[in-house]
Order: sequence, then C-alpha cells, then structure tokens
Amino acid sequence: MDDKKERFLARLRETFRVEAAEHIAGMTSSLITLENGDDAERAAIVEQVFRNAHSLKGAARSVSLDGAEALCGELESIFAAIKRKELFLSAENLDSVHSALGVLATLCDSPGIPASPGGDGAQQQALAALIAIVQGGADEAGAPAAVRPPAPPQADPPEDLGAVASPKVVSDTVRVSAQKLGAILLEAEELTGVKINALGRALEIRALARDIAGWDRRRVRQVARLSRSSEGTADVFALLESEVLHTRAIENSLRRLAGLARRDALSLGSVAERLLEDLRDVLLLPCSRLLDPLPMIVRELAREQGKEAEVVISGEDVEIDRRVLDELKDPLIHLLRNCVDHGIEAPDVRRALGKPSRGIISISAEQVEGRRIRLTVADDGSGIDTDLIKESAVRLGIIGADRAVELTEAEISGLVFHSGLTTSPIITDLSGRGLGLAIVRDKVDGLGGSVIVNFIPGAGTVFQLLAPVSLATFRGVFVEAGGSRFVIPTANVVCVGRVKPEKVRTVENRETLVLDERPVSLVSLRNVLELSGPDRRTNGGARPWVMVRAAGRQVAFLVDEVLGEEEVVAKGLGAQLTRVRNVSGVSVSGSGGVVPILNVVDLVESASMVRATGPREDVADAHSRRAARILIAEDSITARTLVKSILESGGHEVVVAVDGMDAYTKLKNDSFDLVVTDVDMPRMNGFELTARIRADQKLKELPVVLVTALDSREDREYGIEVGANAYIVKTDFDQSNLLEIVRRLL
Repeated sequence: MDDKKERFLARLRETFRVEAAEHIAGMTSSLITLENGDDAERAAIVEQVFRNAHSLKGAARSVSLDGAEALCGELESIFAAIKRKELFLSAENLDSVHSALGVLATLCDSPGIPASPGGDGAQQQALAALIAIVQGGADEAGAPAAVRPPAPPQADPPEDLGAVASPKVVSDTVRVSAQKLGAILLEAEELTGVKINALGRALEIRALARDIAGWDRRRVRQVARLSRSSEGTADVFALLESEVLHTRAIENSLRRLAGLARRDALSLGSVAERLLEDLRDVLLLPCSRLLDPLPMIVRELAREQGKEAEVVISGEDVEIDRRVLDELKDPLIHLLRNCVDHGIEAPDVRRALGKPSRGIISISAEQVEGRRIRLTVADDGSGIDTDLIKESAVRLGIIGADRAVELTEAEISGLVFHSGLTTSPIITDLSGRGLGLAIVRDKVDGLGGSVIVNFIPGAGTVFQLLAPVSLATFRGVFVEAGGSRFVIPTANVVCVGRVKPEKVRTVENRETLVLDERPVSLVSLRNVLELSGPDRRTNGGARPWVMVRAAGRQVAFLVDEVLGEEEVVAKGLGAQLTRVRNVSGVSVSGSGGVVPILNVVDLVESASMVRATGPREDVADAHSRRAARILIAEDSITARTLVKSILESGGHEVVVAVDGMDAYTKLKNDSFDLVVTDVDMPRMNGFELTARIRADQKLKELPVVLVTALDSREDREYGIEVGANAYIVKTDFDQSNLLEIVRRLL
C-alpha cells in the first residue's frame, strides 16, 4: 500500500474509532436496559442493538478490521434470531455478549468503553461463545422473554476489574456541531472589522507622530532665527501663540484617538470574550461520555458481590470541559463502589426489609449558577451506620471517645471523607482501606469544587459533587512569598487576615491561630514551598495570612503580601512537567511574567510535614516508627520468602511458620503485632488459624491478613466470618499494597 492510501486509511480509522465508540456504548447501554427493563421495552431495545451491530459491521469492513466485523456479524445474527423469537438469551449467554462487547471495544480502540484484555485468544474465545449462542437456539427452559434476570455468579470474577472500572473517558478528537462552528465564524468575521479599525488608528497615530516630529524641527529653527534678530520679540510672541494653537490641535487629536482606541479596545474585548466562550463550548463534551459506561461497571461490581443493582441516569446531555470530565471519572467510580459495597444490601436482606431485591443507584448531572455542574449519586441502600463511623474515627484517633458522643449528623457525614476511615469489616482488593471517599474529596477539591453527603439510615445515601464546568479561567488570589508571586484559587480560599506575633500560639510544637474559637494550623508558605528567598518578618508588626480549605482540612499560610484577586487564565505545565508537587499550572501576568498556580490539596498535605521551625519532617524516621513484629504462616517456601522479603523491606521484624499449626504454636509462646497467613495449608489452614486466634482471649485483638489464591465471593465472606482483617488475592498481589495494609492495621 502506498503512503497516500496508508494516510487515508489512518484518517478513516480515526473516524471509525469515534463511530465505533458510539455503537458499542449504545449496545452496552441497551443490554443493561434490556436486562432490567419491562416487556414493553424489549422489542425496541432488541431492534436498536441489532441496528448498532449491523452498522458497526459495515464500518469495520470499510477499515479492514476483520475480527471486529466477524464479532458484529455474530451479534447481528443473535439479535436477528431474538427478533424472530427463535432465540432467548439466558443469563449465561448475556454475560458472553457483554464479554464480546469488551473484546470488540479493544479491537476498535474505542474511547470511553470498558475493554477486555487478552488479545487474539480473547477474540477467538468471544467469537466461539457467540457462535455457540446462535447454534444453541432457545435455551432449555424456553424462557418467555428475551432476557431473564441473571443468577448470582458462580464463576470467578474478572481478572482485571480495573479495566472495567477505569474507562478512558476522552479521545483526541471531538465532534463539533455546525451551529457552534457558525457562531465562531461570525465572531471571527467581527474581528476583521476590529482589525481594520485598529490599522486605521495606527496609521493616524503614525501620521500624528510625523507631524509632531516635523513641527518640533521647524520650531527649533524658528526660535534660533528669532534669537539672532534684534526685533524678534514680537515675532516670538506670535510664534508662541501659534505653538499654543498647534499644541491644542495635537491634544485634541490625541484625545480623539484615545477615545476611538478605547472604543476599539472595548469592542475587541467583547468579541474576544465571546470567541473564547464559544471556543470553550466547542471543547465541552456531553456528560454521557462519562456516565454511559457506568451501568456496566455497576453490573460487574454487583455480580462480584452477589448483589443486584440497576443504574438510572439523567442529565447526560449536560456539557462539561473534557479535562473536568476526566478528573471526575475516578471520584464517580469510587462512589459507585461505595454504593455497591456499603450501600446496596444483598437481595435476601432487601426482601426481608420489604425492599425490591434489586437496588437502585441514580446518577444525575445538572448545570447550576456560576458555570458549575452538580453530579448527584444516590442509592436506596442501608445508608451510613453512624455508630460504625464514630467507632472507626475513635479507633484511628481522629476524634476522642468523649467527642464522638457529641457529634452532629453533619459532623459524622464529614468524617466519612477521612483517609483510612472505613466501616468494612475486612480489607479486600476492592474496599476496606478507607481511601475511596478520601480520593473523591481530594479530586473534587483539586478542581476547586466541593462534595457533601446526606443519608437516611436504612433508606439510602446521597452524594453531591459540585465542580466547575471549565478549567480555562478562574478567580485567583495573588500572594507573594519568599520573593516570588503565586496564585491560590479563590474557590479554596476561606479568608485572609493579618496576625501579630504575640497572637500566635504553639500547640503540639506547631504554630496555631485561633479563629472563631477554633485552632487553625499556621505555616509559612515560604517553608512549605522550600523557597530560598527572604522570609519577610516584621518586628512586632502584623503579617498577612491566607486560610485555605482542601482535603477536609483548613490551614492558614503566612505570606509576605496579599496582592489582590483577579481573573486567571490557567496554562498547563507541558509534557516535560506532568506532575510538580504543590503546583497545578501557571498563569501569565499582565506584565508578561509567569506566575505558578498552587495546588491547594498538595499544599495542605505538604503543610502537615512542616514543623513550626520550618524544616520538613524526616520521612524515614516516620516510617521507622511503624516497624512491627510480624508472623508469616505459609507452606510454600517461595511465597514465604517473597512475603518475608517485602515485609522486611518495610522495616519490620519477621518470623516464619510452615503451616497454621506451627504458627499457632509460635503465637502461644511469643509476642507478635500482626499475622500474615495463607489459607490452603496442611494440618491447620488459614481460616482455622484465624478462628483460633479470635477464640483466644490473649490473641483475639491481633490483626490477621489472609493472602491466598482463593478469590471466590464465598471464600471472602468466610474470611470475614472467621474474623480476618484483610483479604488479599495472590493474583492481585502487590508489594506496596501489602505494606499499606500492614501500616493501616498496626
């Protein structure tokens, strides 16, 4: 194939990627609706899936994607048979269709669609499964409808749930409506008129400058000539009168030009603002790009836990900046995991409570005042258990036991966003670390937004995320510290003020302000940013500070000067600086200087590592304080050596046991801070060892981590039942994951 044809095919495939994403997203969404919908909707939904498969098959053929074409052909055959009522999909067959769509998304490289790993092997397996459905005809039970509700899963969960739970939200291309492009074209044409006027003003100013220069030379010659004349006094007065008149004429011309230039500047500013606004709108994407994959994610999460959940979405057409859309992806997925794991009850529990066996998770998007968007995620599950929240907060040292009794409902709601706080009885690969809601808050705070939670015990939980529609411009507070200027987003600024040295208190070796009878940490911004410039300290005078809120905490930063608030145009750091701690981007000041935009979430985190005197806390010392004595029970020498090496690299003292009986003997004769055990071992397995530890009066509080190849839901539930604190599947085993779990349990 020559270069010209190759380039054409590349462009064609890029167009195909966008089209394929729409077709696959439509089929996925339709299948979810088909699974949860009523009989009246089924015919229309089946027809829609059939048409999507048919259209995608033709598009795949046009770009020579034989594998995608074959899968679409079988999907088309399946839904054609369903239309003719010759075929009915069982729950198992429906799973095969969903799996095939994941493979199809991989083949088409479709943005925003959950993909399935596996390469050619997965493709052949998916194709064989679809062919088997077509050849199998109606299932043995002769189901009366196209789809019957699926039974709880018996097979192992997907190997890579992350691939399902982390769709790539945006692509490198966007579709722009002709209406939007027309508006931009009209504004660009208006700029042409402004350009012509500006050129005319420039010519007038240039002519005036030449006139002034010529007049200045003539005046010098005339004054020199008159000064040599003995009768020049009258002529001098006449000359001065003429000069005054000429000066007034120039002044009037300059005033006229200044007025016209001001009018042109206002016109140019108005057109530029409209053009910028319309260009921002061009880059806005509908929320459907973020929301459409979510029902499939919930389906997989619910089936993994033996639950039933349906997603109801509204506001898909609300448009939002693609960068904000991408940043909101992780928070939404964490909220959905929270809804499925902690909110929606098991079907038998729901029926006992008088609820439908299938839980409902509703997701809505709406634009509110001030160019902001509100995303609401709600479930009809069990709500938040306030007693468990308070118990966990006391155990982690977030609040004292006396304070826990006095907490209001709003204060309890705020506690759920603390890192490490969880109500899960066990740590697994999906939940129990207390990080999900903390990540939600940090991500939304980083966008200059906010998140709140409301709940009714036994009736459900509602999360509301408020974020800007666009990140292009925002209001920012300019400050100076260490001889440099910085911008702090106004959305994160609580208040500003000044404080005298005698008003600063020291609490636990940290400087503190008391505002509204509440202590607030006071840290020098210069020290946090590790600037080498001078720290401007006044002798007895008040120093300015700026208090910010992020990650659920408030910190006041001492600065040299608060310069004011302005509209800020945000610029990225570029590909060479993808991540700079404490800095999220830059802005260009009116004088042309580059001003860093501070990342307030990072800033608050960095402030916690700075002592009152300024230097950063020694991280190595902090880690060494976490060292503990750990017992490993593992019959495989390879696995035992690996886990021992990982724990010792974290600074822990490790003792090993060859099976559960050996471990229990060591526990009776020695002292340990934590146990890491396999499950499948001779003499005494890990479940039995955990049960014996919980039954022993002296050992019952000892944390136990199960590390096993058993990854079924029943095994995890049994791990909870016997009293394990964490359950790690070996296929998902990760060094940092184990060390983090150990750190949390100690």
